[in-house]
Amino acid sequence: MMKPDVTALIGHALRSVEQRDYSWFFVFGDDMSVATEAPWRFITTDRILVTSEDHGHQFGLPAPVDAGARVMSRMDGLRISAAAVHNITGDFTVYFGQEIYLQFLQMSCGYESWRLYIRGAATVCMGGGEIACSAQSKNA
Repeated sequence: MMKPDVTALIGHALRSVEQRDYSWFFVFGDDMSVATEAPWRFITTDRILVTSEDHGHQFGLPAPVDAGARVMSRMDGLRISAAAVHNITGDFTVYFGQEIYLQFLQMSCGYESWRLYIRGAATVCMGGGEIACSAQSKNA
């Protein structure tokens, strides 16, 4: 498996989370984002705060869960301290300090999962957790 270089994310904040149709978009900075149609989750060291699977469900609450808004409500002042891709599964974890994590999960042996874009280079989690990386374009 090719190891992607995700260190460019360190020090950046999560600027926005948006769902469009079946895709989720997480913007970390100028020319830095993750797009996914696969499950993701936002967790602390002791519990799950929200997942993509929770979005739109009411769970007996006054209003349906807005998963993107829940993530952004915990981001005030937080910056990325580390990021890593799991060697076997291809799961991608973004660490905000030592207690809050954003995980992009690979749940299929055949379908692509998440796509990371950093300054013109793309990293794609392929089916089965294989990672494919493209070089930065010369025009980027």
